[in-house]
Amino acid sequence: MTPSITLHHLNVSRSDRIFWLLEELKLPYNVQVHFRLPTRSAPPSLHAIAPLGRAPALLLDDELLTESAYIIHTLLSLPEVQDAAKKGEIDVQVENTKDDLFWSHFSEGSMMNLFQAGAIVGATGQGWTQGGLVKGLSDEEKKGIEKYSGWVVNAYLKPQQQSTIDLAEGFLAKGNKWFSGTDKPGESDFMFFFIINSLLGGTRKDAGYNIGPALRKWYETVMARPAAQKALQRLKDEEEKAKSKI
Repeated sequence: MTPSITLHHLNVSRSDRIFWLLEELKLPYNVQVHFRLPTRSAPPSLHAIAPLGRAPALLLDDELLTESAYIIHTLLSLPEVQDAAKKGEIDVQVENTKDDLFWSHFSEGSMMNLFQAGAIVGATGQGWTQGGLVKGLSDEEKKGIEKYSGWVVNAYLKPQQQSTIDLAEGFLAKGNKWFSGTDKPGESDFMFFFIINSLLGGTRKDAGYNIGPALRKWYETVMARPAAQKALQRLKDEEEKAKSKI
């Protein structure tokens, strides 16, 4: 029996991972879009669904799933999905390999941790200097904040972020097509999609990171897959449809 699935999506969030996975698994799903507040925080509508107000959040029948890796792992473990993989109906690595487990944890625990820290420092630094968080700062105080946040983002965090990119590049450069270590995308590949998409096609595209040929090839391979194309179009369409109702 096909499960009932509703994906709760927050604009500019890690939800693109789940859109791609659902399309690869050929599972029907509904989408509920939530838009960030001017402060970039999640709106009350998402907090009403997920206690921490974070996306993606997914309702699988009546069960709430949060955390990207847990959502992905749970969907890949569904009997319907396992059966479809055995029959060759889907082109996805559903069983975790050693590589798959490592890179799945690495993508969020090591890589996104650093990128999220940079995003927070950059956003809060702007909030202080532009008066969104604190008003009445002198020009000298604003310069001090800009200098400090700039040092944290560019001198402290960016080299560490680049080292995680280089490590991922090195694995793929050894001849691995996917982070799963097999000939099919697995849990780790879906996890990596958010950050690599942002580095090569999104908000971090022109941020000065060095993305090697192996990661670029991986990204091109992902984007050539019909399921990934369909996922990004569905994401765009759902956001536009939700905006039209505001």
